[in-house]
Amino acid sequence: MAEAVAPRAPGTRTGRALSRLDRAAHRRWFLPAVGAFPLGDYVLPFLPGQLLLAGLAALHPRRRTALVLTFVAGSVLGAFLTAVAVQSAGPWLLDLVRGLAPEQAELDRFGDLIAAHGHWALAALALLPWTPRVAVVACALAGIDPWTVALAVLIGRPVPLTLVALAGTRAPGLLRRSRRIDRVLAEVMAQRRPEDR
Repeated sequence: MAEAVAPRAPGTRTGRALSRLDRAAHRRWFLPAVGAFPLGDYVLPFLPGQLLLAGLAALHPRRRTALVLTFVAGSVLGAFLTAVAVQSAGPWLLDLVRGLAPEQAELDRFGDLIAAHGHWALAALALLPWTPRVAVVACALAGIDPWTVALAVLIGRPVPLTLVALAGTRAPGLLRRSRRIDRVLAEVMAQRRPEDR
């Protein structure tokens, strides 16, 4: 009788993190832990938030709505805390941000847009697939109330996050065309116990 071979651990960091989250998907702390990713996306822009949402939605299609709501809540909370931090830090932060040459042109462009259209510009920018971190900073520097910034992000973020989750659940064939996503999902699926598949 042949012994069962233990599945090999995922080789990528994203695969290992997704595999841990997949194993913990039905625990109470799962959604708050996942919500830390969009929250932290305002501070650490290299977090793979959209990739994580698409992967989790592909692995757990029945929890798609809860995942989207968690990502929206994390993004709104991140925008609020970023606006509060920028407004409470005062002029020295403005000088620091203006000293960063690559961000300067982008910040000025968003600042002009925010000055012309206010928080509605932020709501429109929140419809884009990526986190509107520079627009949130521009709103905070323009003196827009953090609650208004959070509301503007709440208006805009559900649309792109829902589309990302739908792509994960409804179009796994399209996602699997990406070698990176296919490799990560295959590694995670190999880690699942037979009763979880």
